[in-house]
Amino acid sequence: MEIAVIKKNYDPCGGGAERYAAQICSGLSKRGHRILIFSESFRNTGDTDACLIKVPRTCLRGFSRTSNFHSAVRKTLKPYKFDISYSLSRTFPSDVFRVSEQIHTEWLKIAYPNWQKYNPRHREILKLEKKIYSPENTGAVVTNSMLTKKQIVANFAYPEEKIHFIGNGVDRAKFFPPAGKNEICKIRGRLDIPEDKFVLLFIAANFKIKGFRFILETLSRIPCETRRKLLVVAVGGNLDNKGAEKLEEHGLEKIVRFEGRKNNMRDYYVGSDMLFYPSLYEPFANVCLEACACGLPILTTATNGSSEVIEHNHGGFIVPSPADTELMARHIVRFVNMSSTDRKSFSENAIRGSECYNWGEHIVQLEKLFGTLIKNKIKSELSP
Repeated sequence: MEIAVIKKNYDPCGGGAERYAAQICSGLSKRGHRILIFSESFRNTGDTDACLIKVPRTCLRGFSRTSNFHSAVRKTLKPYKFDISYSLSRTFPSDVFRVSEQIHTEWLKIAYPNWQKYNPRHREILKLEKKIYSPENTGAVVTNSMLTKKQIVANFAYPEEKIHFIGNGVDRAKFFPPAGKNEICKIRGRLDIPEDKFVLLFIAANFKIKGFRFILETLSRIPCETRRKLLVVAVGGNLDNKGAEKLEEHGLEKIVRFEGRKNNMRDYYVGSDMLFYPSLYEPFANVCLEACACGLPILTTATNGSSEVIEHNHGGFIVPSPADTELMARHIVRFVNMSSTDRKSFSENAIRGSECYNWGEHIVQLEKLFGTLIKNKIKSELSP
């Protein structure tokens, strides 16, 4: 098959959506398919055999950057021939559209006041989204969580049978459980984490969207006796001025440590006691899956699709919303005070929850879906 992959920014070392694009391009290429990647920007592309096709960056006044990319990529695609198009960014028409970003209709309800739906930028994205989730424009939709599938059904007139849940995978050569207590101690030593601290790990490029302020509010609700045992390790982005003020306001400077961007993520998963990820909303946070694969229990929200990896009260804790700071505080206190046997059980359950998420299976399911759609197209063209 010749497969056109559409991704606004292509960067195998970028965030979760960018790494996903690289993963499937590599996986499909290894299975003998020819990949054409259409993107505005390419970074760290040394390992790919794909054909890289630059989409010109346009700046049409009055339009969002999302709409601009949609207009530009439609023109760029025209001269090229391929068997199937797989869109990882908001555009139409496409044979298959994968939900890589928040459903904007839902995101507006969560992150913005009601009047923002009249903002021209949001109106453009909502208009584009409505056209994407139309059966005339999109042959099939791929989601990586049941949360997203339910949201599409609830918000758009798109046939449920054309929405395919294909779970993400995890690189098990990179993310795997510790060999034992000795390895955990060695890793903590490398990371300069005291052995007597209970470590809450937070990972995000964008602290605001991933709910860092709710972490601070949660910590302020934890009794001093338990709080003294905690160390919050924040990896990835940076704290803005408001966040710094909040940190100071709650007197949490001594128990929160900022690490910046890191490459040795398994060390942080293995060296921590819980991933604390109170995301406002996202289709599927890969960090939660990676954490579970390393045996790290998670505390996250029901508005994060990767909460589906675990069972509440077994591989971690799931709260309805990041605003439930009192509830999150209670879960943390309970977990800190658990016996080592009970915490080990949580860790084992997190690992079990991650086991069905496999990149090889993901690629096979994609390939089957593409093959079915191509056969249907051929039949449709041959029918009188």
